[in-house]
Amino acid sequence: MARFTHMKESEAQVWERFLANLPWRAVAVRYDVRLGEGATLPADVPQWVRDMAWALSAKRVDAVVETADHVYLIEVKSRASLSAVGQLLGYELLYRRQYGSAKGITLVLVCESIAPDVEPVLERYGIELHVV
Repeated sequence: MARFTHMKESEAQVWERFLANLPWRAVAVRYDVRLGEGATLPADVPQWVRDMAWALSAKRVDAVVETADHVYLIEVKSRASLSAVGQLLGYELLYRRQYGSAKGITLVLVCESIAPDVEPVLERYGIELHVV
């Protein structure tokens, strides 16, 4: 079983290396934070089935780190590619819609290695990169 909810073992190892030198003073760290509406089901489906469908189909941020004045939405990958950029951009929109935020929000990609051509895209969208 994974040490961090829904992270693969290789991702958990990357995350542990990052946690060892966490660059922020965290007041809370949450894992597998679900965002969005999830699956649409017919109106006559029981609530318990709706709840289960949402839990299984909602988007999930690997980690949300909160400091006194900031929120960091974090995607963890062994090898990061452009798909991680899309995930993070979607997470920001969904997080703001679901939770709002009086705090600043920063998107963060934590990885062991990164695919070619990804770094300029991260820079363009202001996504913080940590290669560990």
